[in-house]
Amino acid sequence: MMKRVVTLAVILVLAFIIFALPKLQLLLETGFDYPSEQLDAPSQSNNDINTEDSEGNSASDSSDKGTVLPRLETEPEPDEPQQEEPKEEPIEEEPIEIRISFAGDCTIGTDETFAYVNSFPDRYEKVGRDDSYFFKGVESIFYNDDLTLVNLETTFTTAKKKADKTFRFKGDPSYVNILKQGSIEMVNISNNHIYDYLEQGFRDTLDTLESAGIYYSGEGYIAYYEVKGITIASIGYTGWDTHIKDSLKKDIAEARKKADLVIVSFHWGQEKSNYPNSVQIELGRFSIDEGADIVVGHHPHVVQGIDKYKGKYIVYSLANFCFGGNRNPSDKDTFIFQGVFNFENGELIKNEGIVYACSVSSEDSVNDYQPTLLSGKDRERVVNRILEYSTKLKYGITMEDVFFYE
Repeated sequence: MMKRVVTLAVILVLAFIIFALPKLQLLLETGFDYPSEQLDAPSQSNNDINTEDSEGNSASDSSDKGTVLPRLETEPEPDEPQQEEPKEEPIEEEPIEIRISFAGDCTIGTDETFAYVNSFPDRYEKVGRDDSYFFKGVESIFYNDDLTLVNLETTFTTAKKKADKTFRFKGDPSYVNILKQGSIEMVNISNNHIYDYLEQGFRDTLDTLESAGIYYSGEGYIAYYEVKGITIASIGYTGWDTHIKDSLKKDIAEARKKADLVIVSFHWGQEKSNYPNSVQIELGRFSIDEGADIVVGHHPHVVQGIDKYKGKYIVYSLANFCFGGNRNPSDKDTFIFQGVFNFENGELIKNEGIVYACSVSSEDSVNDYQPTLLSGKDRERVVNRILEYSTKLKYGITMEDVFFYE
């Protein structure tokens, strides 16, 4: 009997230890604050234990937190169509107009064998060595264009040794200021007088031009001149025969790669003839075919006609201009040809010509070396001569092809 009692007691103790003691221990640890229904609840992880803010409020109280719902899988919102960035319209540049004035033979000096009276140096002294005197009669044109190109029919040198020929021209190097004062920015040096004082005279002339900031073309030199963002190339040749074609073609191609506008200037033709010879015609058209935009010529000392070939001008002879090579030429008629070139976005789109009828002198009885614009009957005479000589040409201009300035 006693054994049964002991056995029962042991079983009760074990049951207490197994079932009641853990709950009693929990109550002791929590101070009996948990309601009885939570005693059987499974323990929570550390992440579920409430924390308090500085005021003692539960920061994660279940009444504030609410029921955690499962995340719903929702249809993704369709992407809004992306607006294409507006394409930048190409910026169109403003049209550009380039005016280039061309004039003929300018001998800024004299032949030392000429008589001094009424010579170029004599006139220079009489006007008080005024560098602006000589081109005063045409300054309204040269000062208002973008480039002026003339044929320099002389040397600027003090050399004494000269070529064995009939006429040998030179001017003191200080005479280069006459070109500067006349707003002449560029000269052609390919002609039959650039070596009148041999190699020394030639080199002195180039040095003088460079020091004065005047561009030159010819004798293997191509001049590049930039204005209003347009690059102009000038090529100079003596055109006595057509054997120069290969060299000319190469120079035009080279200039064409670098420039927006290409000029070819020729010293060619027969003196005193009012009509171009076959060599002039062939070389002029060849130059246009190869890419030149305008061709101008000099040497005959008189006016010749003008072609408009493939929409581009070939001015065969601009005659004399400020010409110290003759103290009183019998034919004083001359003209300035002004090319007006219009560009859009760097491309030449329009080409027009203006003719200014002039005389090589402001006086009829003598050459005072001051080229002057003509008016009235004198102007009409020069205009009619140009038109007359042009009608003999296959592509000769008419009154509609150029503007004759009044």
